[in-house]
Amino acid sequence: MDYKKKYVPNDVFRFKINLDIEMEDITVYTKPFPEDESYELCKQIVEDKYFTQERINELKENLIKKIRETENPFDISCTDIDSGYNVTKEELFKL
Repeated sequence: MDYKKKYVPNDVFRFKINLDIEMEDITVYTKPFPEDESYELCKQIVEDKYFTQERINELKENLIKKIRETENPFDISCTDIDSGYNVTKEELFKL
């Protein structure tokens, strides 16, 4: 601890920031699987085969584009309010 610092009274606001972007639905058509195959196995096979690294990279680029084109792509919510942290005047956000 640095005893030479001069701490000032303060309020503290903690925010949670999430992306608020509607993603797309992707439909994948396949030939029928054998009836004795489990749904979970079929779903996993299609997911593994369809979502290649190339497709994932395309999805990431689409998401980045949506974020850039959206004025505010975030859902911002205050999750906690506190006070009395050891901060200096220089560390305070200037309102």
